[in-house]
Amino acid sequence: MPALIEKFRQERLSIAGEVAKLSQEVQAFLSDVKTERQKQAQEQATALRQSFQKVQQESHLFLTATQKQRLAQAEKQKEDLRQFQEQRLAEAKQLANDLRQQHLDRAKQLKDDLSQFQEQRLAAAKQLEDDLRQLHLDRAKQVKDDLSQFQERRLAEAKQLKDELRQFRQDLSIYVFGK
Repeated sequence: MPALIEKFRQERLSIAGEVAKLSQEVQAFLSDVKTERQKQAQEQATALRQSFQKVQQESHLFLTATQKQRLAQAEKQKEDLRQFQEQRLAEAKQLANDLRQQHLDRAKQLKDDLSQFQEQRLAAAKQLEDDLRQLHLDRAKQVKDDLSQFQERRLAEAKQLKDELRQFRQDLSIYVFGK
């Protein structure tokens, strides 16, 4: 059994040596990986810094160019707007002049129409006055003629009644007195 124990101890020492060797190899590997990772991280950081600086420069150039372009567009729009306003003002002045002339023309036409209408109304009123005067004269003559005829009829009727009354008296006197 002592030989077996010795054998176990030998194996254990051999395993411990291998574990130690393996541990050293793992430590060396980890150290190499760590060194490589640090190197890669530094390279990436450098690349990122350079990329960031490049992006900043490109952004600055882009923004500067965009700002210049926007300013140029704003100036163009300002000029276009000024010309548009001038054109609109000219059109508005022309429209105002046209409306003023139309108003003057319409006022003159209305004045002429009113004058003509007044002349027509005066002529119609004079004609109506003449027609009414003639109608009044004709009516007065008709009334006078009708009254004259009525009076003549009434006088004729009154004379006839008088004659009839006289005859009635005579007839009554003869009847009453016998003569």
